[in-house]
Amino acid sequence: MNELYEVLKYYVYYKYCMRFVGRKGLEKRQLKRIEKHLQYVSEHSKIYRGIKKLNDCPVIDKAFMMKHFSELNTVGIKGEEAEAFAVRAERKRDFVPKLKNVTVGLSSGTSGQRGIFLVSDQERMRWAGYVLAKFLPDGIWKSCSIAFFMRADSNLYQSVGKGRIRFYFFDIYQDMGEHWERLESVNPQVLVGQPSILLAIAREKVRIYPKMVISVAEVLEKQDERRLAEAFGVNVIHQAYQCTEGFLASTCKYGTLHLNEDIVHIEREYLDEHRFVPVVTDFERKAQPIIRYRLNDILVEKKGLCKCKSPCRALEKIEGREDDVFYFQGRDGTERRVFPDFIRRCVLFAENGSVVSDYRVVQEENGAITVYGDLTENGTWQIKKELEKLAEDRDFILPEVYFEGYRCEPGKKMKRVERICLGRNRQG
Repeated sequence: MNELYEVLKYYVYYKYCMRFVGRKGLEKRQLKRIEKHLQYVSEHSKIYRGIKKLNDCPVIDKAFMMKHFSELNTVGIKGEEAEAFAVRAERKRDFVPKLKNVTVGLSSGTSGQRGIFLVSDQERMRWAGYVLAKFLPDGIWKSCSIAFFMRADSNLYQSVGKGRIRFYFFDIYQDMGEHWERLESVNPQVLVGQPSILLAIAREKVRIYPKMVISVAEVLEKQDERRLAEAFGVNVIHQAYQCTEGFLASTCKYGTLHLNEDIVHIEREYLDEHRFVPVVTDFERKAQPIIRYRLNDILVEKKGLCKCKSPCRALEKIEGREDDVFYFQGRDGTERRVFPDFIRRCVLFAENGSVVSDYRVVQEENGAITVYGDLTENGTWQIKKELEKLAEDRDFILPEVYFEGYRCEPGKKMKRVERICLGRNRQG
C-alpha cells in the first residue's frame, strides 16, 4: 500500500468531496453508512453475529469491551496478547511495531480502567486524511511542521507525517525543560498538546510562532483558552476531541466545537436540558468495532446554528467526566448532584476570576473538598464564600473545605475538577 497516496486520497475525499444538504442529508448518509457497517461487523465479530440493526446492538462501555475484547474485534487478536504487546511498547517507548499488521495502542485510563485499541492500516490512513482535512492551516499542498506533545507516539500519529507534512513527537514523560530548545528549532506551524502542556510552553515563553494551536486529551477551560490565545497570538484555540473510541469532535474556523457526525453517530443520554452523555457508533472502524459505546464524558449542547453552517451538532463545551460530578448531602436528607461547571464557577466568580489562574478542586473520598491553588488569605475567603452560596442555592450541606498550594502531577492529565472515587460508580 502506498501510504502517502492513501492519505492524500482520504484528505481530498473529506476536504472536497463529502458534502451534505443540511441536517437531513447528513442523517441520510449516517443511516446508509451504519447499515453497510453492520453488514460487515455482523459477519466478522462474534459479539455482533447476525445483528443488522443499530437498535438491536447492546449499549456497551469500557468494562464490557475489555472483558469481551477477543470476541468483539474482527481481526482475531486476543485481549491478553494485545495488552501484553501494548505494555511492552510503552515500556520500551517504541511504538512502531504492529501486531498482525494492526496498530495496537493503550489508553491512559483516566476513567479508572486502562483500555486497548486496535486500528488497521486502512483505518489509520483514513484517520490521517480526516485529521489533515480538519486541521492543516494551509492545505496539504504546502509544507507544514507539526509538533505533537503526547504520552505515547503511535503508527496512528505517524501517518500524519508524510511528504510535505513534517511531524515531531515530544514525549511528555520526559523532563519538559529538555524539550524547549528542540521546540524552538522546529518552530512548528501547528502545535498540539494537552492544555496543561500548552500552558507550560506559554509560561516558559518558548519562542515559537504557530499558526494553529490544538488542544487535546484534557478539558479546555475558558480562562485557559483565553490565556493560550493571547500567549500564542491566535484568534482560535482549536480542540480535537479524540479518544480511544474515535475522533468525536473538532473546532471550526469560528471557534465552535462540532461533533464529527460525518464519521460517527452520537446518541445522546441527557442528564439535564443541555448536558448529555454520548453513546458513540463509529461507522468507519472495523478492526475494533465501536458500536453504541457509552462514554462517561459530559457534553454541553450549544443552541442555534454556527456561522460556519455545518449540519453537525455544535457543543458549548466538554464539561468533564460523570465520575467527576460532585455529590453532597441535601438538607432534606437526599443526595444532591453538582456538575463540574458549577464548582469551577466558585473559583472563577471569586473576584471575577482574578484570585487564581492555576487551580484544582477535588472532592475527597470522605466528601470533603480540597482547593489546590497559590491563594492569598482573601482568595481563600472569596472561594469559600462562593462555595457557601452554591450550597445555599442547591440546598445541600457544605462539607469541610481545605486549601493547599497548587500541584499537578507530571505526565498525568490535568483535571481542574475531580472527584476521588467514593466507593461506588454513580451514574444518572
